[in-house]
Parts: sequence; structure tokens; C-alpha cells
Amino acid sequence: MSVHLVFKVGRMLRIWQKRAAISLVEVVFAMAILSTLALPMGMFLVEQTRGSSQLGDYYQILNLLEEKLEIALEMKFQDIPTGETRDVLVESEGGRALDLRPAEVARNLVSFRIRVELLPVSFSALKDAASSELQSVVAEDGMKKIEIFAEWGEKGRHNLNLVAYRSNL
Repeated sequence: MSVHLVFKVGRMLRIWQKRAAISLVEVVFAMAILSTLALPMGMFLVEQTRGSSQLGDYYQILNLLEEKLEIALEMKFQDIPTGETRDVLVESEGGRALDLRPAEVARNLVSFRIRVELLPVSFSALKDAASSELQSVVAEDGMKKIEIFAEWGEKGRHNLNLVAYRSNL
């Protein structure tokens, strides 16, 4: 009887082992499912990492651009060059120089340029209150529109620009 019981237990274990085994087809099927799920998740993580890195570069370049615009606004009105200027150091009498030379931010070479446009400013004031006569004066060099640009990128060009106005009053 004990031999018969051992034989039965052994037979039950073999049946259980056969059921517990995983076939090659099941393994291949599981790998196919995992690969279709893992690849998009992996690509998503790579893109998120790349995007956050580019966003950090973007903010660094924006900070540089803001600093350059502040320097341009601190310059004397006559020292701000009109027209388009790039890749030079613009000196200012008694103030900081505006550096428009290319700079490296992370792995990007960023080029800077400034475009300054002279704008006329007109004033009107009451000349005579009794006759309501107006007097108008136009200052041809009364204001400068200062636009500063940053451009970078090898594969796709990226650019930022900031605009400010400076008066000569």
C-alpha cells in the first residue's frame, strides 16, 4: 500500500510539474507583449529627459538675453548703435559693454544680435488757453526701439527675442 501511495504521489507531482511548466510559445508571446509596452514607455522617458534638458537650455539663454537687454538699456542713448549689429562687443562710455559675441550654452552655440530703430516722438501742448491753439513738436531722435535676438540649434533653429524702448528725453 505504501508503494502504491508513493507511486500516486509521484504521478501527481509529474502532472503538477507539467502544468507548471511554461512553453516556448508562451514565453515568446509574453516577450512580444512586454516589448510593445516597454518600447513606447522607454521612448517617452527619453523624450521627457531630452525635453527637460532643452527647457533648461531655453531658460539659460533667456536669462542671458534679459541681461544683455538690461545692459543695452543702461547705455547712454547715443552709444546704442542704430541698425543691426551682431558678433561684436559694443562699448559704452562710462557703462558696461554690450557683448554680442557668440556664447556656448550647454552644447549649443548661441549667436546674439541687436536691431535698433530710431522712432520719432511727437508732443502736443496747449500754446494759448484763450484761443485753444495747440503747439506740436516732433523729436526725430526721441526714442529707440531696441530688439535683441538669440539664435541657436544645429538641427532646427531656435530663436528668442526681447523688445524694449529707450527714450532720449
